[in-house]
Formats: sequence, C-alpha cells, structure tokens
Amino acid sequence: MAMVVFSTLSLTAQITEGSVNYNVEVSSTNPELEMQLAMLQGSTFSLFFQGDLTRSEMNMGSMMKIVTITNTKEENSLMLMSGMMGNTAVRMSAEDLKKGEENVDQTEVTLVDETKEIQGYNCKKAISTNEDGQESVIWYTEEVSVNKLGQNYLNNQVPGFPMEFEINQGEVKMTMVSTEFSKKLDKKKAKELFNTAIPEGYTEMTPEQLSGMGM
Repeated sequence: MAMVVFSTLSLTAQITEGSVNYNVEVSSTNPELEMQLAMLQGSTFSLFFQGDLTRSEMNMGSMMKIVTITNTKEENSLMLMSGMMGNTAVRMSAEDLKKGEENVDQTEVTLVDETKEIQGYNCKKAISTNEDGQESVIWYTEEVSVNKLGQNYLNNQVPGFPMEFEINQGEVKMTMVSTEFSKKLDKKKAKELFNTAIPEGYTEMTPEQLSGMGM
C-alpha cells in the first residue's frame, strides 16, 4: 500500500508544463564538411509543453527554422519550415506520426548507471545506437513529463525528458545543452504557441510530397 501511495505522489510531482531552451553546436571531423557547417553557427533548440501539447523550434543558424506542434490527444501534428527554400507547412495524421515513431524506435537504447545534475535536475544517462552502430548520448530527467508524439528529438525508449543530447550522424556531431528551464507558460503565449492554423505565406504539402523532395 505504501509503495502505491509513493508511486502516485512521485507521478503527480512530475512537471507537465513549461519550456526549455538549448544551445546547439554542430561539428564534423571532415574539414570540408566543417566549413559547410559554419552556416549553422548560433543554432538553438526550444521545447514548449503543456499537457497533451508539445511544440519544438529548431533554429538552424541562417539556413532554416523548423517548428513542430503536436497534439497527443487528437493524434495530429503540424510542421512549419521556413528558410532559404521558402515557407512550407505539412500536416501529419496519426498514421504519419506512427511511421515516424517506428523510424525513431529502430534505435537501440541502453540505460547507463551514471548521473549528473543539469539545470538543478538529477539526470541519468542513456546511449542510443542506430543501425549503423553510431552512438548518441542522452542525459534525461524523470522529474519532467512531456508527450513525445511527433517530436523526433524525443525517443520513447528513453524513460524521461532529455536535458542534454549528443547526436552522432555520419561525420556530423550535434550537441544540445539546456540553458534555461521554466516550469510555467503564460496562458496567452501558450494559446499562440500551440495554434495549428497555417500562417499566411506558407505552401502546404503532404508528407509524401516532402519526402519526395528528399526531406
């Protein structure tokens, strides 16, 4: 009985609303590629969450901004991409999101008995290994609960919320470290953040059309 009460208290103590800002550094062991990656200097990543709603914003230097808004309850998502190639909007259904989750879940996740403190939260270590054998390190906290549907940076196999990533893909390494954490969202701001109406100036595409462009 005591264990049940303790588990319930632990669950209710989890943070389910807030925002996190990350600094992003992208590097490569390939000198030619490193020069191209200079365009990504100053990149940032932000995540906003409130109950069933999650919004991520990836600012890729001067190249592109990608915003993804997902509603877990309604099982749908809107992705907005803006940059040198114009403005594109893509709506994703529950079926589309399921396919995306299957791709993310193909990685093998190993939980490691190591901890460190990030932004005042006790974080544990996880190692994600892709099909090519490349490892990525994730430091996560179990004190924060965020719905991960449709958010490719949030792996369902990691039992917590990531406060720090080190992602390796080919010859490129991306490191994202949280720099600011807030436990609350302004009500007015939250309404705007999770608005899934497509803004003016965006061309709507299907996920298949986007995939056909190699993205």
